[in-house]
Amino acid sequence: MTISVWQHVEFEGPAAIAEWASERGHTLEIVRADYDEPFAVRDALVVLGGPMGVHDPLPFLSSEKAALKSYINRGGKVFGICLGAQLIADALGAKVYSGGAREAGWRSVSFAKHPLTDGLGEEAVVFHWHGDTFDLPPGAQLLASNDAFKNQMFSAKGGKIVATQFHFETTRESMEDLLEADSGYLDSDSPFVQDFDDILLGAKHIPRANELLFRVLDKWIKS
Repeated sequence: MTISVWQHVEFEGPAAIAEWASERGHTLEIVRADYDEPFAVRDALVVLGGPMGVHDPLPFLSSEKAALKSYINRGGKVFGICLGAQLIADALGAKVYSGGAREAGWRSVSFAKHPLTDGLGEEAVVFHWHGDTFDLPPGAQLLASNDAFKNQMFSAKGGKIVATQFHFETTRESMEDLLEADSGYLDSDSPFVQDFDDILLGAKHIPRANELLFRVLDKWIKS
């Protein structure tokens, strides 16, 4: 299977999703939104994160939102992360807005009982890097929450749509790339933001987070 990946910045790539695809025999086809490449979709779609917001006046965002909504309306299979999750929520008619605080670093989420979360355990420590949030789209199922943001993960359209506000896909390399490119984001008085050193120490959570990602992706791709 060929999976299209819409990427918004150099320092937020597919990370562990590339490892999953390689192990499962899938091919990733990268589309760089920030290079104004056409928003093509092959057999399935992954929409990655980025420092921009859904409502930012960037020319490619309006084109991306239109292409995403069209693909979802055709019954397409989409997995969204952070900005990608917010774009999916927007496409499904939900409000996307500032959450009033930033969440950055390794923090726990609790999982709801659902076929997509079966086998993930009751909670896990995953990587966060966001300040915006979204309402749960009509007909969607809430899959994960925490004390900072209620809507951390949802599914819709019978499991064809999966959206995670957090980053299951983070690897040591992708974490270090993000910290190098956007460390100023940690300059915040939010109680949900870790400092630089604590984030580096949190790399111990990467294997488990990636393992859970693989389980969710396996179920999503078969939906």
